[in-house]
Amino acid sequence: MTAAWLWPAAIEAAITASILAGSYLLARVVSWLVGRLFERTVARTASSLDDRLLSALKRPLTYALFLLGANAAIERLQVEGRWAQRLDTFLFVFGALILTYALARAYGIVMEWYATESVAAREGQLAAEFGPFLAKAGKVFLALVCLIAVLEHLRVDVRSLVVSLGVGSLAVGLAAQDTLANMFAGFALMLDRPFKVGERIALSTGEVGDVIAIGMRATRIRTLDDTILIVPNSTLVKDRVVNMSQPNRNLTLRLEVGVAYGSDLDRAKALMAAAARGCEYVEPSREPVVLATRFADFSVNLMLVCWAKDYTQAGLAGSSVREAIHRDFAREGIEIPFPIRKVLHEGAPGPAAGAA
Repeated sequence: MTAAWLWPAAIEAAITASILAGSYLLARVVSWLVGRLFERTVARTASSLDDRLLSALKRPLTYALFLLGANAAIERLQVEGRWAQRLDTFLFVFGALILTYALARAYGIVMEWYATESVAAREGQLAAEFGPFLAKAGKVFLALVCLIAVLEHLRVDVRSLVVSLGVGSLAVGLAAQDTLANMFAGFALMLDRPFKVGERIALSTGEVGDVIAIGMRATRIRTLDDTILIVPNSTLVKDRVVNMSQPNRNLTLRLEVGVAYGSDLDRAKALMAAAARGCEYVEPSREPVVLATRFADFSVNLMLVCWAKDYTQAGLAGSSVREAIHRDFAREGIEIPFPIRKVLHEGAPGPAAGAA
């Protein structure tokens, strides 16, 4: 009697095991066939996006097909009671994880391609700056959706949990308001784009450097001393920032030189302009201008206004022009006077009194 009862159960168990094994083998075969079929298609395209998507989704496809076979095998067993509920929950959770994993992999690959190889990435840096953040935000969203679906399947009251999380997030927001302010400021910098990565900016505090990264919390700047300056994004949004790379890379140079009273000002101005024109670091398309700025105690001050070709060469341009002016003035006999001050003392004996 006992053997007669065990024989059909053993047959059903063997059939179920065969279905599981067959579903796994079939999943592997179907996944291989799909891969071979689409490999020929994606090989004809110039983009690498479809190749990477195909390579990333082959394994999740195998797991999904095997899961379908496992579900059919379990349904055939007709398990009742608590074990049936447990197996159903296991299959649902496993399926949700597989789907979330596949979507997250595909989304991450698409966003990486968008930030590095798309037309938007070639035309500007906005895609490269927003791509990593959007990839992380999308993956977090998919994980939250998966978690909510699993909790709903387990009959957990998600609404009360969301309310509790809302109260907790309010407390966290009050405690981390500076961090949140920097994050929103980072969004503003990315959208408004007052400067880009690689451009040179001058801060209201006097620091000058090249932007190397615009992060969610802070912006990193390489200073002229070859050090890294980390500035909170909220500071850059509130304070004045000078973009030295816009509208072009030319930088205005103002060089002031004093000449002695009695010097030929027209000749001095011509020599200063010629020194600027002959400098290889000065922009040749913009004519230098020389102005008489003021009458000082011992000199007439002249200011040369010219433009460096590139702001990275401003120091070289200024040094080269000053050296040329000094050399040309010495050759032409135009004096750059030392500071001189004449002091008259009242009551001192004059020349006649001294002679008497």
